[in-house]
Amino acid sequence: MFISIDRFEGDFAVCEDDNLKIINIPRSKLPKEAKEGDVLKCFKGNYAVDYEETKRRKLRAFELQKIIFDNDGLK
Repeated sequence: MFISIDRFEGDFAVCEDDNLKIINIPRSKLPKEAKEGDVLKCFKGNYAVDYEETKRRKLRAFELQKIIFDNDGLK
């Protein structure tokens, strides 16, 4: 299961799992390089940034935005 970082609030990362469940994870449990938008893998309570999945999701979001804004009917 993947977890994505939505934002940071104080000492917590507000995250969302693949089932759209919100999870608050203490920053101290995350890798120091973790940032908003990163996708995490969890294994036995340890978190690691999954750079490939993060890249894949960002590319997909960019593609969807391109479709939406290139076909918005305002041309």
